[in-house]
Amino acid sequence: MKEHIHTIPVIDALREPGHCPFCKIYDKLEADSIDFIMGPSLSYMTESVRDETNEAGFCEEHLRKLYAVQNRLGLALMLHTHFKYVQKNMESGKIADIGSGLFKKGETQAERTAKKITAFQNRCYICEKINGTFLRYMDTFFYLWPRDSNIKPLVKALPGFCLPHYAAMLSMAEKSLGKKHLDDFLGVVVPLQKAAMEQLEGDMDWFIQKFDYRNNDAPWKNSKDAINRTMAMLKGAIIE
Repeated sequence: MKEHIHTIPVIDALREPGHCPFCKIYDKLEADSIDFIMGPSLSYMTESVRDETNEAGFCEEHLRKLYAVQNRLGLALMLHTHFKYVQKNMESGKIADIGSGLFKKGETQAERTAKKITAFQNRCYICEKINGTFLRYMDTFFYLWPRDSNIKPLVKALPGFCLPHYAAMLSMAEKSLGKKHLDDFLGVVVPLQKAAMEQLEGDMDWFIQKFDYRNNDAPWKNSKDAINRTMAMLKGAIIE
């Protein structure tokens, strides 16, 4: 099957050795989103972007990553106007995207204010920007499965998937593939994931056993990076 602009990132992630391919796609989208906001294009200065960041704000993880960019003025400008937006809307009792059914009759003002704050805490401009595009790439993966003969060998060569993205795949598989192709898909990814987890558990077990003085001279085998790979498997946390 001929590659197209929307299929290339998926195929490239499958071809790249190591780690969950969907983690690679997510990380690339995240890096692009941070660069879009804080990079040379100065997108944080545009009215449309600032309106969105004012309303959504950022989650803790992305605040840390924005801070790491070292663009202190750009971050300060966004945080200042977002903070003023939060402050103004808390005082006025209006929070964007809160439905009329949010508050219950008889709630105290303290309870209402807590819900307003929680509504802000649950939003992040970067997460929202990434998630829509990421789901389209997952859809592309399932679109390619029955149509591109190169996909199955690429998947079979993977070292497994992180559990969050493995769960996402399983939840989308039937709707995306239909019964006709579902069994074929599950017949590949389920044994692949099972074998990957068994291998990783064995590597972690040997990593621990290496701290026994009786194993000082024994080889590390494939266990030296077992902690990193286990974190990546459990949460998609890739730490080199």
